[in-house]
Amino acid sequence: MITKKNNPVLKWEKAGSVFLLIFAASDLFSISIAQIAAAGMGAAWIGRWVKSGDSPDLSPLKWPLAAFVISSLIAAIFSLNLVESIRDSKDLLHIIIFFSAYDLFSRDIKKIGTAFRLMTATGAGIAIVGLFQAFNRGLDINDRISGFNDIYMTYAGLLMLATIVGAAVLLFEFKKWADSWIPAALGLMVAAVLLSLTRNALVGIVAGSVVMVALRKPMALAAIPALVAIAIAVTPKIASDRVYSIFDLQNETNKERIYLWGAGLKIIRDNPVFGVGQNSFPVVYPKYRNPNVKEPNISHLHNNFMEIAAERGLVGLFCWMSVWIFALWIMIRSWWKNRRDKRAGILGMTAGIGGITAFVCAGVFEYNFGDSEIQMFYYFLLAGGMASVKSCSPRRHEGRPSAGVSG
Repeated sequence: MITKKNNPVLKWEKAGSVFLLIFAASDLFSISIAQIAAAGMGAAWIGRWVKSGDSPDLSPLKWPLAAFVISSLIAAIFSLNLVESIRDSKDLLHIIIFFSAYDLFSRDIKKIGTAFRLMTATGAGIAIVGLFQAFNRGLDINDRISGFNDIYMTYAGLLMLATIVGAAVLLFEFKKWADSWIPAALGLMVAAVLLSLTRNALVGIVAGSVVMVALRKPMALAAIPALVAIAIAVTPKIASDRVYSIFDLQNETNKERIYLWGAGLKIIRDNPVFGVGQNSFPVVYPKYRNPNVKEPNISHLHNNFMEIAAERGLVGLFCWMSVWIFALWIMIRSWWKNRRDKRAGILGMTAGIGGITAFVCAGVFEYNFGDSEIQMFYYFLLAGGMASVKSCSPRRHEGRPSAGVSG
């Protein structure tokens, strides 16, 4: 007789839950551990699927994701550097994070809150590491704080998403005593992002926060400019100057970005359908390089839309955009229907809306989709958002027992 103790389906599910929490904790500081956890989560999802005999629910995003995978593989086949593009295509495997986490969150919606709180706590931890780095060596635009990550862009991008996740818990599922640490964690993460001198992450935090505050309490939007002003006022001059430089078209970095994007548009014009192939931008860039650009080595276009269009073509860009646009539409529609239902599990969808907004807005100024850690976090947020939508659906499967369980 199969019981809960020896049921192989439940064993796979429990294993997946363990790997999910390991992933949530590790993605912010160790890509190796995070990828091992992601592989374990995917294997557990497949194992449960095989043992249960159930048809997996792949969510409404299965078709946009499939289109993105296919368009990316076609771009790799027609690449100017086939071997490099095929090698780079391994990042498509990160999509299994979405499907496996979506399945686990759908079976127990409370896991979203647990995972998001864990990510917030981990984010606060790596923020403290970065703040110590800033204290010990000072602030230098050429030697920025990066926590446990290789580069400051990844560090700030991960803190950006962790800040949005923590803010979502604060706004939509705050537990008075148990979550009393979250405001302090958010303060640490925002401070670390400011001191990392990474402008795109700051843009993302503001954009994602504005959207979530608008969802929670639109009148509170009036307080955001004041909070931003206070944050800038108390930061060191080098950090506040970095923020102000966002709006300075004469800033050297801004001018170089404009030159770079001009080259990107020319590459897209000459390779419009499937692009030049993943990771093949450096092969063609010298041909299009503006002579006014001072930086000698540039590996990407510092813009998600430009980079994906240049390397995967307009077909790839359309497929990539269709994933998060479709997800946003589904989540916003579900939130609108369930916003007044206090029993509805809306944390995942509000964090998803805010997180995708932050990711997309930051991606206008940086190719953050090219960072594996940020890409994995993005798929994890999508999974939480779509599972939250499913939990609010009147047609969801409630109380469905795992296959073969008795007693």
